[in-house]
Amino acid sequence: MRALVVCAGVVPALLSSLPARAEIFLLKKEKVDDWEVSTNGRVDAYLNWIGGETIDADGLGNEVDPGDPASTERYILVGPQISIRGNPTPAGAVGNTVTDTDLNTFRIRGGFASTILAFNVYKQVLPDVKLTIKLALWAGIQNAQNNNVRQFNDAASVDFREQYVDLSGSWGAAWGGRRLGLFNRGGMRMNWTLIHQHGVGHPCNVDSSGAATCGHTGVGSMFPSRHAQLGYATPELAGVQLSVAALDPAMIDASWNRTIAPRFEGELTFRKVLDDKPAVKDEVNAWLNGLTQMVGRTKESPSNPDAQDPGIPADAVRNVWGAGGGAWGRYAGFGIGATGWFGEGLGTAWALGNTAIDSIGELRMHYGYLAAANYRAGDLEVAVTYGSTNVVETDWDKAPSNPVKISVIEEVRGIGGKVAYYMTPVVFSIDAMNLKHTWHRGETQDANVVSAGVLAEW
Repeated sequence: MRALVVCAGVVPALLSSLPARAEIFLLKKEKVDDWEVSTNGRVDAYLNWIGGETIDADGLGNEVDPGDPASTERYILVGPQISIRGNPTPAGAVGNTVTDTDLNTFRIRGGFASTILAFNVYKQVLPDVKLTIKLALWAGIQNAQNNNVRQFNDAASVDFREQYVDLSGSWGAAWGGRRLGLFNRGGMRMNWTLIHQHGVGHPCNVDSSGAATCGHTGVGSMFPSRHAQLGYATPELAGVQLSVAALDPAMIDASWNRTIAPRFEGELTFRKVLDDKPAVKDEVNAWLNGLTQMVGRTKESPSNPDAQDPGIPADAVRNVWGAGGGAWGRYAGFGIGATGWFGEGLGTAWALGNTAIDSIGELRMHYGYLAAANYRAGDLEVAVTYGSTNVVETDWDKAPSNPVKISVIEEVRGIGGKVAYYMTPVVFSIDAMNLKHTWHRGETQDANVVSAGVLAEW
């Protein structure tokens, strides 16, 4: 009879190949071909303050013609994908949807990875084929919203974020299901490892009810997200491994909504452990990754010669692409890393986002970078970060003849920091981020985020 036991082990990391953690076995094999079942996860809670400026309620920017006192037209703000936008403090008895931008609010919420309940199922099906099944539920602790209102008894958001089967052996690994994408996976791992495995970072938005916050996503880091996919990874050779996957294609919006083929992503990684210490390993990591996907239309956009708008044919197709890379390492408690990415048709937080393409079908160039430094001495850890995400205007965005007056986000810059104290398996932390948004027509927004709380994981 198979015994039900509790023990410690090493599991493929909860965030898809992030540093391994302990797991609790619910069913431990007695024979080589027996099934094993384990669980791992976390719960966290943070008091989160957000202050500074919010985007005005109408999403409008500067005046189009400030020299004309009779003109009231303002630029329409475009992007970013995630923003500090919340209910402002009115300047007086009469509210103003354009000039009321002061923000000062508290939330109690989960962190960059909030509550997670994961189950891992293992079986050696052949001498050189091991089966792994991963199922993971993520949930926020804060109430969800109903029609943009967070009510007293609303439930928390729950996301069945990971569901996949993995077959591995000396020949490599093949997988299918929903799991982390490969584009900028290395950059997200660096963000996680060096600072935001504890804490909130960017809260995604003021009234977020999601299962996770954003860390440095949208502020230098492009989020790989979870996707339905089929993939393969080569065996690791001298620390080098190549992973490739075909993923369920995404649409940009209701106009660019025809998907033609899977999205293809790949990542080449290098990892070398210099000293396998129990708490913090001395190691070196590096990666290169890329993404490509075709996306098309189903309806034409008529031309407008008076506005020099060439229009877009119904059968138009664009190719979204991205490339990135980076490296991080740790030695004697000190960790440092940097990552960068660029491409056309991406977004400010994840690929094929709301700044991907302009109104005449030109893909916008996006790029970003993130640097992080970390030091851990015993149970104390400190970290600092600097990240920037950028969008380049197309010629049509800035053309005077463009009848839709827009101001596209130019940069989202974030400076972050964290102090953490380990009382394993509990971690107490305080983290903060200063955010500055700049649009191409000169609009700016400054905000600050400070979070303090506790995490427990198994």
